Amino acid sequence: MNNDLYILPNATEPQVLHSSLPLHPILVVAALAISLVSFALWCVQDYRLYKSLGPGGPPYNVYGWVLTSFIVRPYTLSAHDTTWTGDYPENAAHKEILALPNRKGSRPLILGIAPQRQFSQNPGPSMNARVTSLFTSLVLRNPRSLQQNLSSLEKHNIALFVHPSLLAKPQNLPEVATVSRGELGHIHGDASMHLYFSPADAKEIIEKGWAERHRCARTAPWWLGGRKYSWKIGDTFLIVYAPRNEEELEILQTLLRASARFMTGEETVVAPLKDDQEMEHEHDHCRRKSAPAA
Repeated sequence: MNNDLYILPNATEPQVLHSSLPLHPILVVAALAISLVSFALWCVQDYRLYKSLGPGGPPYNVYGWVLTSFIVRPYTLSAHDTTWTGDYPENAAHKEILALPNRKGSRPLILGIAPQRQFSQNPGPSMNARVTSLFTSLVLRNPRSLQQNLSSLEKHNIALFVHPSLLAKPQNLPEVATVSRGELGHIHGDASMHLYFSPADAKEIIEKGWAERHRCARTAPWWLGGRKYSWKIGDTFLIVYAPRNEEELEILQTLLRASARFMTGEETVVAPLKDDQEMEHEHDHCRRKSAPAA
């Protein structure tokens, strides 16, 4: 009998495998160096983008960038998912929202998480003043429902708030009104704005091309706890694109009213007036006052 059969290795015992292609330490160091350089370049580029957004909610410095890019980002929607509406209801939108036309052209370029800004299709500088005027008009026409102040989220921009008398009765308001400390939304320097809407209205507004979701407007993924209102932002907080002309400014009047009705819980909220409409309204009021009694 061949004695070689008795000197075969035991298959049940672990065998040490010797690679014929050992990984050279220089290759490991090179791979690590390339990874570190790539990460450093990404950080520089991402920080420059953060600074280009201008001041917003987080500190406008390296700390704010680190907070946004490494702490907040895991909880956010990807930039490609901000037009997703699958978690909104199919019905119950206001009839004025259902009647909105589709926005003409492609969507503008929206960048950033916090802050979030519009980088294309920007109107002239006068549009910001006109949008701000609509904010003011909405408050003046609904003084018992709304107030205007600096944004608690952005800290640098004018915002609309639910009137304190209504906030004192949270049972009559949507939950997000309390979470946002009453803030409906605010305007940005580029004339875009963030606004809250009812879920059904938000679905229509996004699908018709007038807005998209804030990157934090979501329920956190299950692996991050599945929390609602991450960073004090609800899932119907939308960035509304800056109006480009008179027609779109009139669309914004409808959107502002819809936001106010949802956040105040009052269907009687009236829409704001544009500057020319405000003047005409004042003239009509003066004519009625000066008209002789019948």
